[in-house]
Amino acid sequence: MVIKNKIKILALPYSHTLSHLSRPLLLAKELRKRGYEVVFGAESPKVVFIRDEGFDVLPIYEPEPDILFGNIRAGKIRFVSDAELDRMIEADISLYKMVQPGLVLTDGRFTAPISTHMAGLRHVAVVNVSSTEYRALPYVPFFEWIPTRFVGRETRLWGSLSALNLKIEMKVFDGVMKTFTELSRKYALSKPVTATNCLAGKDLTLLADVPEYFPARNLPVDYHYIGPLTWESKAPPPPWWPPKTGSNPLIYLTMGTTGIRDFFELTCELVQRSNVTAIITTGAQVDQIDAIDGKIYVEPFMNGDLVMEECDLVVCHGGNGTIYQALSHGKPIVGIPTIPDQKFNMRRVEALGVGHTLSWKSFFANPAVLLDAIQSLLANPAFAANACRMQSILKNFQGAKAGADIIENFVVDSFRPS
Repeated sequence: MVIKNKIKILALPYSHTLSHLSRPLLLAKELRKRGYEVVFGAESPKVVFIRDEGFDVLPIYEPEPDILFGNIRAGKIRFVSDAELDRMIEADISLYKMVQPGLVLTDGRFTAPISTHMAGLRHVAVVNVSSTEYRALPYVPFFEWIPTRFVGRETRLWGSLSALNLKIEMKVFDGVMKTFTELSRKYALSKPVTATNCLAGKDLTLLADVPEYFPARNLPVDYHYIGPLTWESKAPPPPWWPPKTGSNPLIYLTMGTTGIRDFFELTCELVQRSNVTAIITTGAQVDQIDAIDGKIYVEPFMNGDLVMEECDLVVCHGGNGTIYQALSHGKPIVGIPTIPDQKFNMRRVEALGVGHTLSWKSFFANPAVLLDAIQSLLANPAFAANACRMQSILKNFQGAKAGADIIENFVVDSFRPS
């Protein structure tokens, strides 16, 4: 195809987190197979994972994760400053001028819908349903306190309450973060960008979800479910693999790359006096944790699919990618979320009967509650059975291929000579 050889794609992930980095990276690998040139813009230490796949990476300003996630954990609806948004837009435009892309692909770059409009570029974004205006489930469930005996969750009244819930939370969020709306007016965007939809694509949005996990409502034609895009590690097994477990259950503990460092010290002490064996990946968030052969195995990163296939249960931060990876192997989940997105994810985990949530506050006050949750899930075969049902659903999705197909069709339609 002649068109593809004329189109350079610039990928802009939020590279400080593996979930936002890995999804466009998987799409980029698939698009490269089809003849497209893909260049990345990113600046975090994790760009090594992009370069390892043979892609060029150009520097671009990204918000510091400690500040960004610190604001989010603190419950600040105004999660980023006006000055930060201006700096990001300036960085976007500067890189566009340097690269001269025909298409911009983003994941977590919330200034892209504005900056691509300013530059006259086509824009595709990867996002979760939970971070769009078309989510069917409230982000903050105002009415969950109402007992089901008073309002059944399948009734029309509950549907009306949920719709009201969604309307209120989006209006509040957009009102507090009104800078997006102001910038939309300033640059005369045909479709206003708001805090609610700032992660979506200007022209095309790829939903890295399945509807059974995150349902949507009233999706427009430029939004497409493609299925999860989970991290694929090329790391070989460590020298100690496979783990020695004896008769112990094998637990995989990971907090992704947005966890709280205290978690690792607390869980190591807990595992040492338990009847479980644990594999812990730290995401390089802590310097040193002592391993104990047959009891605790520690690595900064590992091939998650390798570990999850072997383990009995996953303990994590409630990150979307980790949850999908666990369910793709039919494994139940204990989640300890620390930011609202992760809490949202874990509400779905509980609703689907594939796991249990612990609050960080309750875990920190009494780490032993984690062992209680692990034992409870392992003792009840319904959790594993439900996880296996989700596994069978996920087998029907090939996220990278589906996403690349949609992007390629979009490129052909957009750049076909008139």
